[in-house]
Amino acid sequence: MTKVIDYLLGQLSQLGIEHVFGVPGDYAFPINDAITARKDMRWVGCSNELNAAYAADGYARVRGIAALNTTYGVGELSAINGVAGAYAEHLPVIHLVGLPKRAVIDEKRLVHHTLGNGQFMAFHDAAAHIVCAQTILDGQNCVQEVERVLAALHRERRPIYIGIPSDAAHDEVVIVEGHKPPRAQPNKAQAEHVAKRIIAQLEQSKTPCVLPGILTARFGGQEAMQQFLKRSGLPYATMYMDKGVVDEQDAGFIGMYSGHLVQEAVAHFVEQADLVLTLGAEMTDFNTGTFTQNLNPERVISVMPHEVRFGDGAVYAVALVEVMEALAALAGTLPAYTGPGYLGTELAPQQADEGDDGAIRTHTLYSAVKDHLRAGDIVVSETGTIAMGMGFIRLPEGVRYEEQSLWGAIGWATPAAFGMAMAAPHKRVILLTGEGSHQLTVQAVGEFARFGCHPLILVLNNDGYLIERLLCDDGERYYNDVASWDYTALARAFGGKDWHCERVSTPKALRQALAAVTPGQGAYLEVIAPRYDAPMMAEAMGKKQ
Repeated sequence: MTKVIDYLLGQLSQLGIEHVFGVPGDYAFPINDAITARKDMRWVGCSNELNAAYAADGYARVRGIAALNTTYGVGELSAINGVAGAYAEHLPVIHLVGLPKRAVIDEKRLVHHTLGNGQFMAFHDAAAHIVCAQTILDGQNCVQEVERVLAALHRERRPIYIGIPSDAAHDEVVIVEGHKPPRAQPNKAQAEHVAKRIIAQLEQSKTPCVLPGILTARFGGQEAMQQFLKRSGLPYATMYMDKGVVDEQDAGFIGMYSGHLVQEAVAHFVEQADLVLTLGAEMTDFNTGTFTQNLNPERVISVMPHEVRFGDGAVYAVALVEVMEALAALAGTLPAYTGPGYLGTELAPQQADEGDDGAIRTHTLYSAVKDHLRAGDIVVSETGTIAMGMGFIRLPEGVRYEEQSLWGAIGWATPAAFGMAMAAPHKRVILLTGEGSHQLTVQAVGEFARFGCHPLILVLNNDGYLIERLLCDDGERYYNDVASWDYTALARAFGGKDWHCERVSTPKALRQALAAVTPGQGAYLEVIAPRYDAPMMAEAMGKKQ
């Protein structure tokens, strides 16, 4: 006899999920117990459900899929912001929700964790807006419903919601004899036709440019995209949320395209192109430099997850990964291109009063971080000025970079970095966050320590919410202040007893502290910086307000 919960977890294991993030609860006990009983899966308890959701987000970025488990009502609502972020950023997170028993739901009993009005589906209905599929399992529907929602997850690369009443978890699964799950049939002929059409237009182009996007990675086409760019030699730029999706040391990389907010040389090259090929790139506010870009739609070919747009027309029902594979195969037929080389300005100019014993300014911090990076590192940047600074350094080859610019939830980075550390235990995870964001989810430092992870954490302390100080009409408004903490004491307080912890306030001290970090040791550095010192993109956004 196969139970519902065992069948479900078996399917998740086959997808490569080895960890389930969550917080236990009585309605979810059957799920919690089943996870802990398995040898191929590990329960990863987090300090709260929001952190668990962010950790699952980070895990999915590295592994391609993740699982989250919460209890009904109070648990799932605490996680909902993290799940929404995964939806916005196209991350396949499977949210397993432990529900009350079926009789309790059917009879609308007044039980804990409910609204007290008998509306047991209120939270399920609320989640409908932030998942691509939902189901509530029992023994009768288990096989077919799991197939259905997992198919939606793979197609959309977004979260799904699986509710399991606590008594239904142990139902015997009814398997229809001879049942075979439906399989999506690839339309390779259509993809090859579209790719040949794109190649033909590139062959006619005199000044082409490519904008590789993060959705290509989300939908499984990153390797093919790298091959296409290398084989073709086409010049390319990345936009803000797409940073790190391609090799920034390749000869074809020209820099960060952020409209006309910053990097005018890059903007000029991209916008003068007679053909711009975008590959899984979304024209969000941050990607377009707060909508300052000036691309002629008639000169743009846009490859998206399920369609390819040629100017005003489009070809539908074609998969991005299949188009990318076809383009990579045809790339060698293109004429040789010689790009302009790197056009970007990596960092703000050196401050006149900056020296070994001066203040740690933007140039100092990000230069030191760049010099410290090595192949195989995973770099996680918090939203706000941190990501705006890291966005304009040229990453060394082999460094993975992650940030959350579309959803932009402050506090995301700390628990997300923990999820990435669990997903890639042999990689070094480097977290860069601001003290304001860090305060929202700092408990995740305890998860790093508890599960034997050894990150390098840099907390930039510039005395408040810097990006908000720059964007509002008066940066000194009280709501931009945060509590003053003893940050270097946090790692030990949360269990990192043998971590290297240090507070640095000069360029020399920063570089020495980074050099002192030993392999396999957790490190927590508080970096003191001037109150209004900001990266060039943040300053440009502030001036634009």
